[in-house]
Parts: sequence; C-alpha cells; structure tokens
Amino acid sequence: MAILLGVTRVQWALFLTGRRSLPTDALLKLTEMLTIVKEAETEAPDAAVLKEEQARINKYIEEEIIFNQHKQRLVSEQLQKCRKEYQSSQNAVRIADALMAKGQYTGASEQELLTSLKINAQNVLKKNSLLVQEQYTLKLLVLQQEEVVFKAKIIE
Repeated sequence: MAILLGVTRVQWALFLTGRRSLPTDALLKLTEMLTIVKEAETEAPDAAVLKEEQARINKYIEEEIIFNQHKQRLVSEQLQKCRKEYQSSQNAVRIADALMAKGQYTGASEQELLTSLKINAQNVLKKNSLLVQEQYTLKLLVLQQEEVVFKAKIIE
C-alpha cells in the first residue's frame, strides 16, 4: 500500500497507528482507492459470477455429502461388527461357564482350554463393550445430522 501511495513503509505505519498524517497526494490517492472500493460494494454483483460461485459451492457440498455418506457406511459397519463380536463373546463366556459348572470336562488340558476360551471371550467383550457401541452410535448420529445440514445448504 505504501508503494501505491508513494510513501515509505514507516509513513504508512505511522498513519495506520494515528501518529501522523499522510502527505496530501497520498491522501488523495487513498481517497480515490477507498471510493472505488465503496462503489464496488454498493454495486449489484454480476449474476453470472454469482451463479458460477453458487455452482461451485453446491459442488463442494455435494462432494461433502458423498464423503459423509461413505463415513456413515463405515461407522455403521463398524457398529454392526462390534455388536456381533460382543454377542458372540457373551455366548462364548456363557458356554465356557456352563461347561465348567457341569464338571464333565475334568482333564487339565480341557479345563485349561475352557479357561483360555473364557479369557479370550472376556477380552473381546471389553474391546467391543457397550461403551464402544454407544460411541459408534453417537458418531453415526452426528454424521447423519451433518448430512441433513449439508442437504439444507444446497441452493437451487
């Protein structure tokens, strides 16, 4: 700006901070520039430019919707997998407990196998806990709401 006004950077900085005024020629140039900007602000924007900009905005939003729907599918698949593994692990723990309670598997290797199965199932239960399932559910709900917002922003 200092170059356009024909003043030094120091003069321009002092003017911006209110410590000094600009030379008359520089003030006239600045006034002319500000008038141009003010007139441009009051003019109606070019309809073709606006239409082009809106088309770019809509394209961006449509791409975001597609990406959002992809993320929704992934989260939904993760949630279903988590629920399935949780249920399978619950069943495995129940079976191991029932077989241990019956006492028909009395061999050391059989007892060790049942204990190992139960421990593995309990680890899977922890990994796919109800908390983890709720986190996936909430993430999915947020993504669904985000899609609603995107769709509302598309301008015809």
